[in-house]
Amino acid sequence: MARSSYPLTSSPLFRLLGKGQLQQALGVSWTDGARLLQPRYYRTWTKTTNGKARDIQQPLYELENLHKRIASLLSRIALPDYVYSRRTRSHVDNADRHRGAVPLVKTDINKFYPSVTWPMVYRMFRDRFECAEDISARLADLCCYLQKHLPTGSALSGYVAFFATQPLFDQLAALSDKHGCKITLYVDDLTISGSKASRALLAELRARIRYFGLRTRHSKSMAFRENQPKPVTGTVLIGERMVLPNRQHLKLWQAKRALASAAPADREATAKMLMGRVIQANQIVARQFATTHTASSDSVKQPLAQT
Repeated sequence: MARSSYPLTSSPLFRLLGKGQLQQALGVSWTDGARLLQPRYYRTWTKTTNGKARDIQQPLYELENLHKRIASLLSRIALPDYVYSRRTRSHVDNADRHRGAVPLVKTDINKFYPSVTWPMVYRMFRDRFECAEDISARLADLCCYLQKHLPTGSALSGYVAFFATQPLFDQLAALSDKHGCKITLYVDDLTISGSKASRALLAELRARIRYFGLRTRHSKSMAFRENQPKPVTGTVLIGERMVLPNRQHLKLWQAKRALASAAPADREATAKMLMGRVIQANQIVARQFATTHTASSDSVKQPLAQT
């Protein structure tokens, strides 16, 4: 059963004014909270994916449990409809929103979590959650890696990053609505489609993001004409069709070859990797099949409705 959501003002994190209220909400005393700020409560390493290095900061021990508690509380807050990175939606749902022979623009936030700094998290708790200043400071301390920025390997980072920057995304959603376009946000990926989704609109989006203090990646900021294939969150849209990207076909082929040649000790892990690729691909294939089947059924029924 899906868990019901509630307004931000109903969150247990809303309007925490004293240390006792903070302990009741998080299950951690003020003294224990201070102890969890030590560097030993993080594991850090560099992860390389497709030749790109990414620094990971992962909370450990009691701090990890505390981050999961904060994430759980934030996950229950109702989100705007344009947010697709949530429990009940997927990257395929995000792409599905932009089907059709219409122009599309997209961009993403460069290093989103590290860009959400301690002062931003502090202001979020103080101004949006209306917590006392000392409580807001302690919450920002606990959420941020070494009291600097959101960690890249924490359960809470996605939620805190959104609520800390929601005023910006609400502004971008209003701009999209003004131009009669559809907008979606999937973590740090912004996609807008519609007849007025133009390079000029993309430039305005990036300017507003920059004014807010964040940066977009030039290589991921693109505008597409209505008849072009459009890559959107792990899929490719071609008019009303949704297809698997070529790189996903390649990864499937590579995973199958890896399983065929895997040593006995590696077969289980390799099989799990292949299964993950298959499940991901099937999400897109199943969505396209469902859409095509519905369209075919409608085309059969339509003449009968006019009879």
